[in-house]
Formats: sequence, C-alpha cells, structure tokens
Amino acid sequence: MSANVFLVPIDPENFDRTVRSAVDLTEYDDRPEPLADLDEARLWAVDDESGNGSTFERMSEGDLLLFYHDGEYLATGRVGTTFEDEDRWVSGTFWTAFPTTRVYTVTDFAAVSAPKRAVNAIFDYSASYTPGFMRVADSRVNAELSSIESAIEHYTKRNA
Repeated sequence: MSANVFLVPIDPENFDRTVRSAVDLTEYDDRPEPLADLDEARLWAVDDESGNGSTFERMSEGDLLLFYHDGEYLATGRVGTTFEDEDRWVSGTFWTAFPTTRVYTVTDFAAVSAPKRAVNAIFDYSASYTPGFMRVADSRVNAELSSIESAIEHYTKRNA
C-alpha cells in the first residue's frame, strides 16, 4: 500500500484541459503505449525544467496527489500510470508551453477547495509555506491517505 503524498502546483488552463476534464483518447491512434488501452484518462506531468526527476521516480500507483494554485488546493487524486513520454506526445498534443516527458495519469479525481494554510496544518508546515512540486516527507504524513482526503473534503464542505 502506497503512502506517498505529492503536492503539485498547476497551470489552471492546462489542468482544466487534461485533469479537471478527462481526455478522450479514442480519437488518437498515435498515443503512447501506456495509454494505448485507455479510452480516456486524466493526464498530468512533472515539468522537465524543474529538476524533479527523482521525485517523479518515487511516484507509485495509488499515491495521493494534492493539486494547488494561487494559495488554494483545488483537487485531489491518485497516481495511476507513470511513464516517460520521450516523444513528448502528451505535452505536444494537449498542453501549451509545458514540454515534458514525465507524465502520469490521475485516478480518483475530486474537486476540492481548501486554503493552503489548512493543508499546511495537516503536514505541520507553516501557514504561509508554498511548496513546489514535492513529495511530503514520511515524518509529516501522520494519517492514512484516505483520512487526509477526508479531512480536505470535510474542509471543502464546511466552507462551501
């Protein structure tokens, strides 16, 4: 059972195009092998320029993803398939100004709305802390992943 949590900054336009809404892959005969058997998928990636190759390599199926932008966590999900897209087919097909080879699918997507300070408190970060793409250290993950998701969902409902 995976217990990794990843904090993932997003570009809203690209995120809306390929995560918030699943991509219909049936019209693309040239898609990469890891996507060949999928009719649709939610797709995201690690920016090759960020130097986070080792963080990407630690991603496993079922890991928790917490997506954020501009001081707010907007969605949760789980890591599906990870793969190296050497031809940059995904980024060239779906994203603007986001050339990357380190791609992953997102499963169990849920839209949420939680301020950065609330999520930071879960992991004992300062209220103002703004992470880049990162894996939360094991010592800061003190609950089951489903409990973390539930806490964020509860916060979203309470403050809706």
